[in-house]
Amino acid sequence: MDIALVRAKVLEAKATRNIIELCSYFSKHPDGVRCLIQIVDNEEKYPLKEYSSWIIIHVCKNKPELVEPFYKKLVGILFKSSNQTVLRNIANIIMTVGIQPYKESELVDVLIGFIQEHTHKVALHVYSMQILAQIVLKHPELKPEIIAVIELNDKDKTPAYNAGKRNFLKKTKQVLIN
Repeated sequence: MDIALVRAKVLEAKATRNIIELCSYFSKHPDGVRCLIQIVDNEEKYPLKEYSSWIIIHVCKNKPELVEPFYKKLVGILFKSSNQTVLRNIANIIMTVGIQPYKESELVDVLIGFIQEHTHKVALHVYSMQILAQIVLKHPELKPEIIAVIELNDKDKTPAYNAGKRNFLKKTKQVLIN
């Protein structure tokens, strides 16, 4: 698919926000997902990378199988981007797709770093907690460390952060700590 056409779709998305039409388009043109990820990975100028990552979220929620093959690329973007919108959107996508056995320990470190960084938006904190909950279910030994990080950073946080914390604890409740 021509990346210029995908860029035009992204700009159209910014103007119309017609997510139903966009999901339908990318379902019919799945090679366009690769272009969306390329736009985000290349850190193209606003609004392209931000809206491309936003579109990928919605495509992923409707047809995760179109996004799953790009898991490694998405994790790479999460590791290198400094754009708050992109980070939040990519974390949301990874949370939706579910973790895969690729650079899990590095991913844990990055997600903990996101929670510890007070300048990050609360949505990134919450998505990080939700991904970490998936990781704890696979690696129970990490639960005490992650709980400690979440609790050390919950001072003066929003109700959304506290809800993310409760959600983490609920999802990992069956994981016993020795």
